[in-house]
Amino acid sequence: MEIISGLSKFKKDKYQGPLVVAIGTFDGVHLAHQAIISAAVKKARELNGTSIILTFSPHPLKVTNPQKTPALLTSLDHRIRLISELNADVCLIANFRKWFSGLTPEAFCEKILKDKISAAWIVVGEKFNFGNKKSGDIENLKSCGKRFNYKVEVLPLLADNGFILSSSLIRRCIETGHLEKAETMLGRQFSVLGTVKKGSQRGNKLGFPTANIDPHQEAVPPEGVYAVKAVFQGTLYDGMLNIGTRPTFDHTAKEQVIELHIFDFDKNIYKEDIEVFFIEETRKEKHFSSPDLLRKQIAKDAVKIRKILQK
Repeated sequence: MEIISGLSKFKKDKYQGPLVVAIGTFDGVHLAHQAIISAAVKKARELNGTSIILTFSPHPLKVTNPQKTPALLTSLDHRIRLISELNADVCLIANFRKWFSGLTPEAFCEKILKDKISAAWIVVGEKFNFGNKKSGDIENLKSCGKRFNYKVEVLPLLADNGFILSSSLIRRCIETGHLEKAETMLGRQFSVLGTVKKGSQRGNKLGFPTANIDPHQEAVPPEGVYAVKAVFQGTLYDGMLNIGTRPTFDHTAKEQVIELHIFDFDKNIYKEDIEVFFIEETRKEKHFSSPDLLRKQIAKDAVKIRKILQK
């Protein structure tokens, strides 16, 4: 998949056949997003054309209403990786700025979809809104399509047990620890992509060296100990992970840390990216009266988690 950062870098004349464009922020690339992207890929194949996935960075709310910006399910890099797995031809990342948010629906259709991209087909979800203050809807999109010579395919909403599938619903499930529910809607195991950063090195002293993960996205599960799988440079490893404030060492600490211990692993991965897949929560974080008691509990955690991961 070709990745293009910035509308100014998109050269519409270089692509084969009709351009089929799926539009959305696609945070999380959940099942509803996957349906939209896959529909665009399928239509492009039918037309011997090119599928273009038009997404936005940063999240539009960071520009239009920063106080209401949600905790993201995926970073931009993670989102691009998930989109690529759906066999799209091009991921076009529009840099969302103030001028962009000020476009009327008609101006968005003319300046972006017609002039910049020359879209032949547009694929969106049923609740798609666009333009200044989200004033544009499906009817606006279709009306502009008649003027600017593109067709519109609208995919119906997906529901789960009566709830409309959405990034906000998945976010609530993750942040409240309902990971199985979130995974059902994501259509995959929930994971966190992050960079290994400098830690306190306490894990080494306890006999369980850890990598402190700085997550690229913001939505993480609640404090606790988890059985996990970690992918580093294309290889899958078993591990255990703690999310919390390490109350045994400082019961007044408020900053949350994510500590990953990879079993049977001794590589230096400082400053490297790693993706962690959450398999099961095994217990809540708790305060121990001494580091030795914590070490003994971690050893028990390791035995239990190894058995979970063997299944």
